[in-house]
Amino acid sequence: MIITVATMKGGSGKSTLASCLAVYWHLRGRRPTLIDADPQRSIMRLASRERALGGVAVVEDASEDASKTARRFAGGNGLVIIDTPGFRSRTTLDCLAVADFLLVPVKPSPFDVDRMLDTLSILTDRSDGREPLYRCLLTQTTRDSVIARHIRAELAEVGLPVLRSEMTNRVAYPEASLWGATPSLISWKGPAAREIAAIADEVDVVLGAQQAAA
Repeated sequence: MIITVATMKGGSGKSTLASCLAVYWHLRGRRPTLIDADPQRSIMRLASRERALGGVAVVEDASEDASKTARRFAGGNGLVIIDTPGFRSRTTLDCLAVADFLLVPVKPSPFDVDRMLDTLSILTDRSDGREPLYRCLLTQTTRDSVIARHIRAELAEVGLPVLRSEMTNRVAYPEASLWGATPSLISWKGPAAREIAAIADEVDVVLGAQQAAA
Protein backbone atom coordinates (compact mmCIF):
# COMPACT_ATOMS: atom_id res chain seq x y z
CA MET A 1 0.00 0.00 0.00
CA ILE A 2 1.41 3.37 -1.06
CA ILE A 3 -0.10 6.56 0.34
CA THR A 4 1.06 9.73 -1.40
CA VAL A 5 0.59 13.07 0.35
CA ALA A 6 0.59 15.80 -2.28
CA THR A 7 -0.47 19.35 -2.99
CA MET A 8 0.72 22.07 -5.35
CA LYS A 9 0.36 24.75 -2.65
CA GLY A 10 3.09 25.35 -0.11
CA GLY A 11 2.36 25.69 3.59
CA SER A 12 -0.59 23.30 3.62
CA GLY A 13 0.92 20.96 6.21
CA LYS A 14 1.95 18.19 3.84
CA SER A 15 5.07 17.08 5.71
CA THR A 16 3.36 17.39 9.09
CA LEU A 17 0.50 15.20 7.91
CA ALA A 18 2.80 12.56 6.40
CA SER A 19 4.99 12.33 9.50
CA CYS A 20 2.05 12.27 11.91
CA LEU A 21 0.34 9.41 10.06
CA ALA A 22 3.59 7.45 9.82
CA VAL A 23 4.27 7.77 13.55
CA TYR A 24 0.68 6.88 14.47
CA TRP A 25 0.70 3.71 12.38
CA HIS A 26 4.20 2.84 13.60
CA LEU A 27 2.99 3.01 17.20
CA ARG A 28 0.10 0.73 16.24
CA GLY A 29 2.54 -1.87 14.97
CA ARG A 30 2.19 -1.24 11.22
CA ARG A 31 5.87 -0.36 10.68
CA PRO A 32 5.47 2.03 7.73
CA THR A 33 8.29 3.41 5.61
CA LEU A 34 8.24 7.18 5.19
CA ILE A 35 9.84 8.42 1.98
CA ASP A 36 11.00 12.03 1.86
CA ALA A 37 10.80 12.94 -1.83
CA ASP A 38 10.70 16.68 -1.13
CA PRO A 39 13.95 18.58 -1.83
CA GLN A 40 13.21 20.74 1.23
CA ARG A 41 13.99 17.63 3.36
CA SER A 42 11.50 18.49 6.11
CA ILE A 43 11.02 14.84 7.04
CA MET A 44 14.75 14.14 7.10
CA ARG A 45 15.29 17.14 9.38
CA LEU A 46 12.70 15.77 11.79
CA ALA A 47 14.27 12.32 11.71
CA SER A 48 17.67 13.80 12.61
CA ARG A 49 16.38 15.33 15.86
CA GLU A 50 16.31 13.75 19.32
CA ARG A 51 13.12 11.66 19.06
CA ALA A 52 13.80 10.64 15.42
CA LEU A 53 10.07 10.26 14.70
CA GLY A 54 9.85 7.45 17.21
CA GLY A 55 11.92 5.08 15.11
CA VAL A 56 9.88 5.28 11.90
CA ALA A 57 11.92 4.06 8.94
CA VAL A 58 12.72 7.15 6.85
CA VAL A 59 14.21 7.04 3.37
CA GLU A 60 15.41 10.11 1.50
CA ASP A 61 14.89 10.03 -2.26
CA ALA A 62 14.01 13.27 -4.03
CA SER A 63 15.20 11.91 -7.36
CA GLU A 64 13.10 10.78 -10.29
CA ASP A 65 13.48 7.25 -8.91
CA ALA A 66 11.43 8.03 -5.78
CA SER A 67 8.39 6.15 -7.08
CA LYS A 68 10.55 3.08 -7.77
CA THR A 69 11.88 3.32 -4.23
CA ALA A 70 8.29 3.41 -2.96
CA ARG A 71 7.38 0.32 -4.97
CA ARG A 72 10.38 -1.53 -3.62
CA PHE A 73 9.51 -0.84 0.01
CA ALA A 74 5.82 -1.56 -0.61
CA GLY A 75 6.67 -5.04 -1.83
CA GLY A 76 5.56 -7.78 0.50
CA ASN A 77 2.55 -5.88 1.85
CA GLY A 78 4.59 -2.99 3.22
CA LEU A 79 2.98 0.37 4.02
CA VAL A 80 4.70 3.36 2.39
CA ILE A 81 3.92 7.05 2.87
CA ILE A 82 5.45 9.53 0.42
CA ASP A 83 5.98 13.21 1.22
CA THR A 84 6.17 14.80 -2.23
CA PRO A 85 7.57 18.10 -3.52
CA GLY A 86 5.05 20.94 -3.27
CA PHE A 87 5.35 21.71 -6.96
CA ARG A 88 4.98 19.99 -10.31
CA SER A 89 7.97 17.85 -11.23
CA ARG A 90 8.67 14.44 -12.69
CA THR A 91 9.20 13.14 -9.16
CA THR A 92 5.80 14.47 -8.07
CA LEU A 93 3.98 13.05 -11.09
CA ASP A 94 5.56 9.62 -10.72
CA CYS A 95 4.76 9.49 -6.99
CA LEU A 96 1.16 10.40 -7.80
CA ALA A 97 0.99 7.67 -10.44
CA VAL A 98 2.26 4.99 -8.09
CA ALA A 99 -0.16 5.87 -5.26
CA ASP A 100 -2.84 3.47 -4.09
CA PHE A 101 -4.32 6.35 -2.11
CA LEU A 102 -3.79 10.10 -2.41
CA LEU A 103 -4.20 12.56 0.46
CA VAL A 104 -4.51 16.24 -0.48
CA PRO A 105 -4.10 18.67 2.45
CA VAL A 106 -5.97 21.95 1.97
CA LYS A 107 -5.84 25.04 4.17
CA PRO A 108 -9.28 26.64 4.68
CA SER A 109 -8.74 29.74 2.60
CA PRO A 110 -10.17 30.75 -0.79
CA PHE A 111 -6.65 31.17 -2.20
CA ASP A 112 -5.60 27.66 -1.22
CA VAL A 113 -8.81 26.12 -2.52
CA ASP A 114 -8.54 27.97 -5.83
CA ARG A 115 -4.95 26.77 -6.22
CA MET A 116 -5.95 23.21 -5.36
CA LEU A 117 -8.80 23.26 -7.86
CA ASP A 118 -6.46 24.66 -10.52
CA THR A 119 -4.03 21.80 -10.00
CA LEU A 120 -6.42 18.96 -9.20
CA SER A 121 -6.06 17.50 -12.68
CA ILE A 122 -2.31 17.26 -12.11
CA LEU A 123 -2.94 15.39 -8.87
CA THR A 124 -5.54 12.99 -10.25
CA ASP A 125 -4.62 12.42 -13.91
CA ARG A 126 -2.85 9.09 -14.35
CA SER A 127 -1.12 7.62 -17.35
CA ASP A 128 -3.14 4.42 -17.04
CA GLY A 129 -6.41 6.36 -17.23
CA ARG A 130 -7.65 5.21 -13.80
CA GLU A 131 -8.87 7.84 -11.37
CA PRO A 132 -6.96 7.37 -8.14
CA LEU A 133 -8.65 6.88 -4.80
CA TYR A 134 -8.19 10.19 -3.00
CA ARG A 135 -9.46 12.40 -0.23
CA CYS A 136 -8.96 16.05 0.64
CA LEU A 137 -8.17 16.95 4.24
CA LEU A 138 -8.70 20.37 5.78
CA THR A 139 -5.56 21.42 7.67
CA GLN A 140 -4.64 24.29 9.99
CA THR A 141 -8.29 24.90 10.73
CA THR A 142 -9.83 26.74 13.65
CA ARG A 143 -12.40 24.58 15.39
CA ASP A 144 -15.98 25.32 14.31
CA SER A 145 -14.87 28.37 12.31
CA VAL A 146 -17.13 29.86 9.65
CA ILE A 147 -14.40 29.74 7.02
CA ALA A 148 -13.70 26.02 7.59
CA ARG A 149 -17.39 25.16 7.28
CA HIS A 150 -17.68 27.32 4.15
CA ILE A 151 -14.63 25.74 2.48
CA ARG A 152 -15.85 22.23 3.36
CA ALA A 153 -19.22 23.02 1.77
CA GLU A 154 -17.53 24.52 -1.29
CA LEU A 155 -15.41 21.40 -1.83
CA ALA A 156 -18.44 19.16 -1.42
CA GLU A 157 -20.42 21.30 -3.87
CA VAL A 158 -17.92 20.65 -6.66
CA GLY A 159 -17.94 16.94 -5.86
CA LEU A 160 -14.60 16.59 -4.10
CA PRO A 161 -14.38 13.91 -1.38
CA VAL A 162 -13.33 15.42 1.96
CA LEU A 163 -12.47 13.57 5.15
CA ARG A 164 -14.74 14.40 8.07
CA SER A 165 -11.71 14.74 10.34
CA GLU A 166 -9.56 17.88 10.28
CA MET A 167 -6.05 18.80 11.33
CA THR A 168 -6.59 21.89 13.43
CA ASN A 169 -4.14 24.71 14.01
CA ARG A 170 -2.49 23.60 17.25
CA VAL A 171 0.82 24.61 18.78
CA ALA A 172 1.32 20.94 19.68
CA TYR A 173 2.49 20.20 16.13
CA PRO A 174 5.43 22.66 15.89
CA GLU A 175 6.31 22.05 19.54
CA ALA A 176 6.61 18.30 18.95
CA SER A 177 8.75 18.92 15.86
CA LEU A 178 11.37 20.66 18.03
CA TRP A 179 12.31 17.19 19.25
CA GLY A 180 11.71 15.39 15.98
CA ALA A 181 8.43 14.06 17.29
CA THR A 182 4.71 14.26 16.61
CA PRO A 183 1.90 14.76 19.13
CA SER A 184 1.32 11.00 19.24
CA LEU A 185 4.79 10.62 20.78
CA ILE A 186 4.51 13.55 23.18
CA SER A 187 0.98 13.14 24.56
CA TRP A 188 -0.87 10.06 23.31
CA LYS A 189 -4.16 11.17 24.88
CA GLY A 190 -3.85 14.86 24.02
CA PRO A 191 -6.24 16.60 21.59
CA ALA A 192 -3.72 16.76 18.73
CA ALA A 193 -2.91 13.05 19.07
CA ARG A 194 -6.61 12.23 19.12
CA GLU A 195 -7.24 14.11 15.89
CA ILE A 196 -4.33 12.34 14.22
CA ALA A 197 -5.85 9.04 15.32
CA ALA A 198 -9.22 10.10 13.90
CA ILE A 199 -7.65 11.01 10.53
CA ALA A 200 -5.68 7.75 10.37
CA ASP A 201 -8.67 5.65 11.34
CA GLU A 202 -10.84 7.38 8.73
CA VAL A 203 -8.22 6.69 6.07
CA ASP A 204 -8.19 3.04 7.14
CA VAL A 205 -11.97 2.91 6.76
CA VAL A 206 -11.78 4.37 3.23
CA LEU A 207 -9.04 1.93 2.24
CA GLY A 208 -10.84 -0.99 3.83
CA ALA A 209 -14.01 -0.20 1.90
CA GLN A 210 -12.03 0.08 -1.33
CA GLN A 211 -10.32 -3.26 -0.79
CA ALA A 212 -13.63 -4.92 0.05
CA ALA A 213 -15.17 -3.56 -3.14
CA ALA A 214 -12.22 -4.82 -5.18
